[in-house]
Amino acid sequence: MALSFSEDYIAKIRRMFGLNLYEAKVWLALLSQGKSTSGKLSEIANIPKSRAYDILVSLENGGFIVRDLSKPISYRAIPPQELIEKLEDKAKESLEQKLEKLNKLKGSAMLNDLQNLYDKGIKYVDEGKVANSYQGLDNIYFRIKKSINSAKGEIVLITTEQSLESKISALERALKKAKANNVTVHVYAPVKDVNETLMNEIKQFGKLNKTDIDIGRFVIVDGNEIFIFTENESETHPSNEVVLHIKGKYLPEKMKKLVSSHVVS
Repeated sequence: MALSFSEDYIAKIRRMFGLNLYEAKVWLALLSQGKSTSGKLSEIANIPKSRAYDILVSLENGGFIVRDLSKPISYRAIPPQELIEKLEDKAKESLEQKLEKLNKLKGSAMLNDLQNLYDKGIKYVDEGKVANSYQGLDNIYFRIKKSINSAKGEIVLITTEQSLESKISALERALKKAKANNVTVHVYAPVKDVNETLMNEIKQFGKLNKTDIDIGRFVIVDGNEIFIFTENESETHPSNEVVLHIKGKYLPEKMKKLVSSHVVS
């Protein structure tokens, strides 16, 4: 019996737990069985049998499953509640190690050297007159959040139906802080129906405006800077996403007029 989970549900599991497509499918298959073999799981998850072993090893190393040394070798899923606790402990430990490394860098000779190098190089760049580009979704969202945190008046989020939920999930905390600082947030997306949970999340920081056209993915901050997603998200891995960051009022103003003209009343 093949998995009956929707693509949206599997995508949500991947985002929440940092799994690739095959890992998510195999893990869900094992959760539904409790205990199973590599061959059986490949059938349920509908993945190549040649890939099943490597995927199970990856899940085992990640703490999602355990191996039973029986014949044939079988696998058991870790109870989700126990898994969350393990992942939480692991994340805290990893964060503590990273913070320790960063704290050691503060005031170090290396950091001073890097800062001096930057100070010399920045003399050749007028930041207000250049367009920057960023690659990788994590890096992109870091840059967007940085601008959102500095916003004084208005943030405009223009996105596709496919990316609406993931974009809200990534920027929600920064947008809530912006609202607390009296910044107005407008979200535009070509959607007909939005699930109640997502709608309630959006209402906590702004307003969702439904449009009759898919314009693309943009973020406008204070009407004087715009982030333009250049790739088709359905065909692009998150690490290959590219964004252009342009400062100036002309393009944001034109984009706001365009999207406003396509709002469904």
